[in-house]
Amino acid sequence: MAVTSVKIMQSAVAKTGELKIDCIGVGVGILLHSPSKKAAAGVHVLAPNSATPTPTNPTKFANSAIPHILDMLGKEGVSPPLTVAIAGGASMEGSPAGASMGSKVVDAVKEALSKANLKVNMEETGGSKIRTISLDIETGKIEIT
Repeated sequence: MAVTSVKIMQSAVAKTGELKIDCIGVGVGILLHSPSKKAAAGVHVLAPNSATPTPTNPTKFANSAIPHILDMLGKEGVSPPLTVAIAGGASMEGSPAGASMGSKVVDAVKEALSKANLKVNMEETGGSKIRTISLDIETGKIEIT
């Protein structure tokens, strides 16, 4: 099976095989899947919100990454309803519990998804674990490890 890998601060659209985001720590991996169109988009965001409306790299920030990947899917003829899965938002070792950058990124991702009228269907966030999220585009099976 062909694997489309999404690296940190990058995004991708795939219509076959597996879409995979690995090495997710403080950032958040987001998968959007259209079971009816057999297409998906993934993005690995690193920060909550961009101070500018059009950042140089829209995939770095939660508030610009969600509209960016929805636009990418739209260009492929894909629109909601979408299955949404997120993973990541780990705490950095030694950071105070209330000051976790990971939780700020998770909150920003959820806010951006809500603004786009998308609900999270599957989530594994927080803690200190480095995660991988993968999707079999044909079956729609999502795994977070």
